[in-house]
Amino acid sequence: MLVLTACVIASGLSGLSTAARAGQATGAPLPDTQQLVREVQAGLRTDEELLRQYTFRERRRDVDVTKFGKVRFGPWREFEVYPSEVPGETYKRLVSVDNVPLSPAVLARRDAEHRKTVLDQLEQIRVETPAQRQKRLAKKTRERQEEQDVIDDVFAVYQIAILGRETLDGRPTILTSLTPRPRARTRSDAGKFLKKIRGKAWVNEADRQVVRAELEAVEDITFGLGLLARMRRGSTITFRRTLVNNEIWLPAEAQYKLVGKTLIFRKFALESTTSFSDYKKFNVSTSEDIAVKPEI
Repeated sequence: MLVLTACVIASGLSGLSTAARAGQATGAPLPDTQQLVREVQAGLRTDEELLRQYTFRERRRDVDVTKFGKVRFGPWREFEVYPSEVPGETYKRLVSVDNVPLSPAVLARRDAEHRKTVLDQLEQIRVETPAQRQKRLAKKTRERQEEQDVIDDVFAVYQIAILGRETLDGRPTILTSLTPRPRARTRSDAGKFLKKIRGKAWVNEADRQVVRAELEAVEDITFGLGLLARMRRGSTITFRRTLVNNEIWLPAEAQYKLVGKTLIFRKFALESTTSFSDYKKFNVSTSEDIAVKPEI
């Protein structure tokens, strides 16, 4: 599910915090709910779209759940992540494993492999037929439309209510609850899952950007056409965004606490965190510098 989706939905509906009640006690008027929704929706873009404009670091570990319900964690891996206009889109350069940097020789080999991949892709574009070009561009258009469908589904699925105000990282935010409408019509696969997730989200009052979301599954969610695994009710996901260059909000951290069952009904539980940092605006010189680096 797109990071953006989680940034505008939330879980574990709760009452007002002390800060929220204090904001109301001062008599400062809260915005009209529908007006707030319109302003948030007007300025909303997917995090995938925003991240195409920046290089950054991503630190995460992969998690595998066997059919017997055994949870296996991979090593902590850190990537330098770069956007790309060539096929393959964003690519990730592995720079360390369990906090041990890759050697210059390994990095050089991976760089060379990626450079060859990029050059091969560019050559395919150079010699493609008009029909092949049309097919490639149509695929890109579909992918962008799918991202927009997720945004539209968020606002179609959720009934939004303003709970009050809270201060996050020194900034005033508007705390909202989002309750799913089970009968809402959706366009995306993510929209189907949203009907089974409720939550709360914090909107930065100054620019109407969602800066935090806490999600909770209120029903079991089945993946893989019911053949792979089932995420159980009570699983939670928390997303936090950070203000970059005092101009744009981008992902900072995603925390997952999942419980579920495998295809043979073995139970499993896992916790995982992915962090994002060191954002830099992507430009032509950056593109030239990273053109030889490998995709993982």
